[in-house]
Amino acid sequence: MNRGASLLLITSLFSTVIHAETMYVTDQFKAPVRTGQTNAYRIRAELNSGTAVEVLNSNSDTGYSQIKTKRGTEGWILTRYLTNQPAARDQLTSIQTKLNESFRKQQNLIKEKKELQEVSQSLQQDNQTLTELNSKLVDELSYIKKVSGNAVNINQRNQELIEENQQLQNQTELLSAENDRLEDEKQQDFFFYGAATILVGVFLGLAIPAIRPRRKDPGWV
Repeated sequence: MNRGASLLLITSLFSTVIHAETMYVTDQFKAPVRTGQTNAYRIRAELNSGTAVEVLNSNSDTGYSQIKTKRGTEGWILTRYLTNQPAARDQLTSIQTKLNESFRKQQNLIKEKKELQEVSQSLQQDNQTLTELNSKLVDELSYIKKVSGNAVNINQRNQELIEENQQLQNQTELLSAENDRLEDEKQQDFFFYGAATILVGVFLGLAIPAIRPRRKDPGWV
């Protein structure tokens, strides 16, 4: 290494800010990792966009940062190639996964609501049948009371039928309340799905201009 390069290396050692944090290679192109802090140094490796690296040093004078990959490769990379956020495509994948999960839950809620509606309709039909049966039994009991001296037993049976009818009515009211709750959850999921879709559109509008490739710095040693 010539004298000029040695002076540059010494200067960079005094001007670097020593710290350790995780950053990501920007999602524009393969970023070269060099053995020194200029494009005259040999390229040690090329990192794909979105690669997580550990920043060991940062030199604001040269515009380079010393990094270390998960495989142990160390070198210098232009600081402008680094960002605090993962690559846009990785974030979009995460958002899409959440949207798919939300849509799946929404479909399950719709299915559950349909099943509950069918059960509720069946119970309503049963309740109607029991109501009609109860009405007939009341008429029959009224007749039996006239011809039988066992009025106590007849009244007890009538009370049991009334209680059974009341229980069915209570079940119907509970199912109706459950249907209302599912309808509210469905509307909330539709709102979240729409908001998430708008968020993805806004994010894409901001991210796409930033992923245009830039030219690599020429130079090999």
